[in-house]
Amino acid sequence: MADASRITARSPRQQGKGDYGRVRLMTAIRAACKRQGVDDDMRKAIQDSVIGKASMSDMTIAELGQMLDHFNKGWKGPMGHRAHIGKIKALWWSLYWLGAIDEPGDHAISAFVERQTGVSALKFLDHQKAFSVIEALKGWLERVGVQWADAETVARIAEIAPAYCDQLADRHAVLAAIDAALYKGGVLRTHYALYLQTAMGLAANHHFWTAAELDAGIRLLGRKLRRMKGKEARD
Repeated sequence: MADASRITARSPRQQGKGDYGRVRLMTAIRAACKRQGVDDDMRKAIQDSVIGKASMSDMTIAELGQMLDHFNKGWKGPMGHRAHIGKIKALWWSLYWLGAIDEPGDHAISAFVERQTGVSALKFLDHQKAFSVIEALKGWLERVGVQWADAETVARIAEIAPAYCDQLADRHAVLAAIDAALYKGGVLRTHYALYLQTAMGLAANHHFWTAAELDAGIRLLGRKLRRMKGKEARD
C-alpha cells in the first residue's frame, strides 16, 4: 500500500450505479445549458415542454439522456451531442494504458460496442445505448483499479479551481490508477502530480491542469506501465 505521504485527488464513488449515472447526466445537462446561455428557469420550462416534467429529479435516465441531446443539439464545440463517441474512445484508451487491453484501435472498440448493444458502428449509437456502453467501460475500469470521483468531490474542487469538471476528474482518476500500479511495481515512488509537474513543466496545483495536459500525462505514465507489464510478462 502507498505510504500516507502520497496525496490523492480522488474520492471513491459512494453512490449506487444508477444514482451516479443520474448525477452525471444532470451535471452534463446543466453544463450544456450554461454553454447555450439557458438559465435554470428557462431550462425547467424547456424540460416541461419536451418531457412533461419540469424537474430533472422526476426524470428517468432515458429522459435525462433525451434532454441532454436536446440541449446539445446544434452545438459544434468539443462537448457537442456526439461527445459520447469521444468519451467511449477515451475510456477504451484508458483501458489500454492501464494494460487491460492490447488493441486500442477503432476496430476493437466497434467489436466491443457491437457485443454490448448489437450496433455495428460507433457512429450509429444513440445517446441511451452510448450511455450503457460508457457505464460498461467505466465498470471495467473500476475493476482494474480506477476509482471515480463523486459529484460532491468534483464540486468541492471546482470551488478552488473553477474549470474543474467531471471530464477532468475522470482523467485524474485514470492517472491515479496508473500511478498506483506503477508504485506497486516499484517504477514510480512519487505521486503522479509531483512526477508530471517536473517531467512536463506543469502547474504546481494539478487541479488546474487542462484536459490536454492530463491526456499527455496519461500517455506518458501509461507507456511506463505497459513497459512494466511487458517486462513482467517476459520474466
